[in-house]
Amino acid sequence: MIQVTIRQGMLKVHFASWARLFSGASTVSVPVDGIREARHLDRPLAAATGWRAGLVVSGVMKVGVWTSFGGVRRLVAARHGEPGLRIVMKDRRSGYDELVLSVRDAEGIRRALAAVVA
Repeated sequence: MIQVTIRQGMLKVHFASWARLFSGASTVSVPVDGIREARHLDRPLAAATGWRAGLVVSGVMKVGVWTSFGGVRRLVAARHGEPGLRIVMKDRRSGYDELVLSVRDAEGIRRALAAVVA
């Protein structure tokens, strides 16, 4: 569904062709210095709440943009059974307040971000 890379001070989320329809982008780039924190999520599907523009397959996956009732705008690419990350931005420079992502190496990516996010 997605591939996450960290290179040259940028976190990049690359969406599979079918997921692009729901995320609204093929790639989302976030400057690492714009990230406040990255937290591990055991249940990333539960982190997507509020109004949505995207795909929901109940209990299986969520892909798209969710806006919480408090106004937090989240880009979500979450799947049941995969660990996840909640990446909180310092500001909305990237267009989002948070990214909620399911990735196989969630802990490795979290550690890599923790090493460069102060």
